[in-house]
Amino acid sequence: MDILKYQDDVQNLIHKIQKYRGADPQVVLDSCNKLEKFGNDLEDEALVGFAQFSRGETYYLLNDVMKFYKEMISCMSLMEQIGEWGYVVMANNMLGIMSLNRGNAPFAMDYYLKALSICQKYKLPNLEWIVNMNMGALYLNIEEYQKALDHIKSSYNYIINNDNLTGYIQNLTNVYVGMGKAYLYLDNIDKANEFMEKLEYECMQDLDEMDKIVVYSFQARLCQEQGNYSKRDVVIYDMNKIIDSHIPIMDFFDDIYEYLSMLLKIEYYDDFFIVLDTVERLTKVTAVKNLERKLLSLKIKYYRNTNKRAEYMRSAVLYYELTEYMEQENHNMVTNMINLRNNFNDLTAITKEFKKENKALQKKSETDAMTRMANRFGLQKHGREAFENAITNNTSFAIEILDIDYFKQYNDNYGHQAGDECIKSVANAILMQKQYGKVFCARYGGDEFIIIYEDFEYSDIDKMAHELKDRIEAERIKHEYSKASDVVTISQGICYGNPKEGDTLDEYLHKADELLYNAKEVSRNTLSLGLYDE
Repeated sequence: MDILKYQDDVQNLIHKIQKYRGADPQVVLDSCNKLEKFGNDLEDEALVGFAQFSRGETYYLLNDVMKFYKEMISCMSLMEQIGEWGYVVMANNMLGIMSLNRGNAPFAMDYYLKALSICQKYKLPNLEWIVNMNMGALYLNIEEYQKALDHIKSSYNYIINNDNLTGYIQNLTNVYVGMGKAYLYLDNIDKANEFMEKLEYECMQDLDEMDKIVVYSFQARLCQEQGNYSKRDVVIYDMNKIIDSHIPIMDFFDDIYEYLSMLLKIEYYDDFFIVLDTVERLTKVTAVKNLERKLLSLKIKYYRNTNKRAEYMRSAVLYYELTEYMEQENHNMVTNMINLRNNFNDLTAITKEFKKENKALQKKSETDAMTRMANRFGLQKHGREAFENAITNNTSFAIEILDIDYFKQYNDNYGHQAGDECIKSVANAILMQKQYGKVFCARYGGDEFIIIYEDFEYSDIDKMAHELKDRIEAERIKHEYSKASDVVTISQGICYGNPKEGDTLDEYLHKADELLYNAKEVSRNTLSLGLYDE
């Protein structure tokens, strides 16, 4: 946008917005309001679009999701009409970040692909590398680590050839952390450590406290994997000092969530709650239920690990309520996407590319990478369809939650690689349940699995569940650290019933989880099958 063609008072507002962007939100918002009024009076779409974009960007930094969406969707059509493609790219990029944080990877991919297509069409390499970085983050999120590396390396190649970039060190930091995380997930500890050393020698001395959050998150997890516990504890201490309420949580959530998961795993509960309290306050401001739900899942694990039954039960109920809210969020996201697509004039090539990528991504986003069975996304999609069919056809429905007994002890003593192999063996045994007909299997997370049985008798469910237990024990996977047996075993909770109008899948899932919890309180290696209306 050529600002020199405008009168002085308009130029001053634009300069003020650019000067205080990210530093003084109220000054930016006030200036945007005045600039938009000028734009409307002058019938200048560029001024109105710039004001809306800048307001949206500010709401993004303030973690105000609904206002962010409103402004970004509004500015997009104006910027397209006047050919300000750089702003269209940046808007799509931020909408992609927001979609991923809301738990919808396919929508995020849609936004990113549009942004990349525009960058390539209008030759905008100065923005393309930013989109590639976020696509790398998306692929990390869905456990496609090699694809993540490919996109992040593309960004790295641009950055090192443009060391005059504003925020060069911060950008280089994000690239190093992204590649380090990908190698860490690929169990290539040496390569991950190589990027940590680059961070220490090339970046750390020039970073402010907020920028160090992503580094400390990665470094703590790397030290944990290396067994360097003294260094890990120093990093944890440093991390606790810099977590505060001014973090733009949308940019930092994934890193902090991974860090919190590590604290929970190593049972550093005091440090866990120091960080969690701050992050919870920030996520509530955003009103993004997916972020709240992910944090709540960590608290549920904590309550289960520490046998805090009352807190566990309250949190479980809230978890299911948040799941319902998320369905409405996804509905709103679909509406926004429809409006957005209607504003594009020439999306034939982009749409074709999106459909191809999105089809593969949709399948990937519903599949657990380790076991190749359905994950939570796939479970939610199939589970609701199966439950509605049971209500419509007046047939039985059963849902089972099972987990591996004393898996933490197995993982800690035999190592993560052996732990992964154990999970794969149990998953293969679970998938054999599908031989009985209408049976659906999913990995719920960690060592927990879900099985849905459609239209079976109560006695059939009991028989099949016992056969599964016997099948897993027959694998004779050695587990000398279990208090239940000398081999790997499972505990099972199963809720059976004939769903009626007004019943919900979440209620059945909650009942199954409660049966599993009760079974484990009595003894591990236990099967608890109960009726929904008991």
